[in-house]
Amino acid sequence: MSKETERIYLLRSRVLNADNAQQQDLRAAFADDFAAWCECCAWTFRVKEVDDAGRERPVSNPHTPFVLWDCQRQAAQSIIDSVKGGRDLVIRKTRDMGASWLCCAVALWGWQFHAWQSLLVSRVEDLVDKSGDPDCLMWKLDYLLCNQPAWLLPAPVDKMAKGGAFRQHLMLRHPSNGATITGQASTEHIGRGGRRTLVLFDEFAALENADAAWRSAADCTSCRVACSTPIGAGTEYSRLISQARTTGEPRLVELMYWQHPEKGQGAVQRLDEDGSVTGFAGSLYTWSPWLSDQLRRRDRIDLAQNVFAESVGSGASFFPSHIVTQHAERNAKDARRYEIVRGRMEQQPQGRWRVWDAPTAATDYVVFLDPSYGTGSANAAACVMNTETRTVVAEFVDPNIAPYDLALEVAQACRKVWRGRRAPLVGWETNGPGAALQHDFERAGYTNIFRQRVDGTKDEKRTMRIGWTSTKRNKRALLGNLARCLAQGEVTTPSQECLDEMLEYVVLDDGSIEAGSRRDEASGARESHGDRVIAFAGALMLCDEIGAAVPEEQVFGTDTLGSILKHDEVLNG
Repeated sequence: MSKETERIYLLRSRVLNADNAQQQDLRAAFADDFAAWCECCAWTFRVKEVDDAGRERPVSNPHTPFVLWDCQRQAAQSIIDSVKGGRDLVIRKTRDMGASWLCCAVALWGWQFHAWQSLLVSRVEDLVDKSGDPDCLMWKLDYLLCNQPAWLLPAPVDKMAKGGAFRQHLMLRHPSNGATITGQASTEHIGRGGRRTLVLFDEFAALENADAAWRSAADCTSCRVACSTPIGAGTEYSRLISQARTTGEPRLVELMYWQHPEKGQGAVQRLDEDGSVTGFAGSLYTWSPWLSDQLRRRDRIDLAQNVFAESVGSGASFFPSHIVTQHAERNAKDARRYEIVRGRMEQQPQGRWRVWDAPTAATDYVVFLDPSYGTGSANAAACVMNTETRTVVAEFVDPNIAPYDLALEVAQACRKVWRGRRAPLVGWETNGPGAALQHDFERAGYTNIFRQRVDGTKDEKRTMRIGWTSTKRNKRALLGNLARCLAQGEVTTPSQECLDEMLEYVVLDDGSIEAGSRRDEASGARESHGDRVIAFAGALMLCDEIGAAVPEEQVFGTDTLGSILKHDEVLNG
């Protein structure tokens, strides 16, 4: 235990055991000094810490004294000054800077010592008040309130805890001064008919109808606080940030990673010469060991929004161009063109199969499809990947093949050409033309097909749902995984056309990712929508699904020592 930690625990012990005269003095001191109240009385629930190498790891004890960092102390004072001065405030932050805890603590301090009436707003009700969920705002309030010294509470702790006389769902009521802290899911009619000292919007950038909710709150309070990390340009949150920077209203508070006492250890200023870190060539940024680790783990858009707290807007490329072009220089090469005729590959100048590596029986493969309707307007694409090296070995592209014919083509290729050590796992996008592919593969007699998992659960069990469904969230996860693996050299494609399509992917104002539209001269499709990229990213996803590779069986010749001792049964059994 460090000397500073010993000092904090000794101080808290004295506060906990204060006599009546000391308690009166301490109440007055805490009412005057929010940071002192935090240091002496408030606890937070912390799940991660950063080691000296910059790596995040679980903490051994999450129950931690809420001792403010310098940046948190300044931010809290800005919120309190804004309440007293009747000003709005917007918080721009790196994720995991304790901003939600800080805002809840300020609201509780105002409720406890100054009879503030506060309203806490988040995207849905469960993020405001849900029993046992540390992510929700009022769980944080309960934690801050009920872990204080008993003598400081306005009523016995059982009456202040949820379900007690003064703590109902979405409501905390002070037993003597009439103050309340209420919670609400975001609507267009925030706080209508009430009067509030403070209205806090948590994760404001993600709120629906955020502009209407912000305007509505102005009718009930003189201090609105918008706290968030950005999710894209064109949001009400990004407008407030821009307005704060140019006019000073609302007041701007920033909580950035280099201000974190652990994430900012070893911080130095560096120049991003090629834009590979920040996305802007020639810009300065603050490097630290923690940031170095995040560069390894996160894709560019994730970094921009959750680390650098920048709104990446319409037209911004999703895949860093320098990484894609470097990959093309190192790996892109011409393919041989083939058609599958009676189960055999025959080389043809206009063949729809582009092959870079010949199939072998000692390799595991996966195949992912991005089907089209076969009308010539967009490509149907399939990607064959070696699961051990995670290298694309073949690609099928045809804008004129119908989904059922695509299923027959791929089923035949998996049985006769890319069989490998076991039947390849096949997956596809189920949206649009992929909706009926399950039945087409069933008619083709091919059964080794991908089933979706339950995202966000502990075990992510495989469900009965066939294929991969493209949603804003799923697509971001799929392409984000590809971007990370490409940057780290964990996946390879020799397809120049696929790499060209990657450069067409852009981030829209709502944070979604879409491919640009262009004519595909290589296939004849009237419009290309990044079909090869989805097939490439999907094949990479399937590599994680099949588990470890099947080991080659050891075969011993007749009358050899290995055969006599039956080593084959031991090694292969």
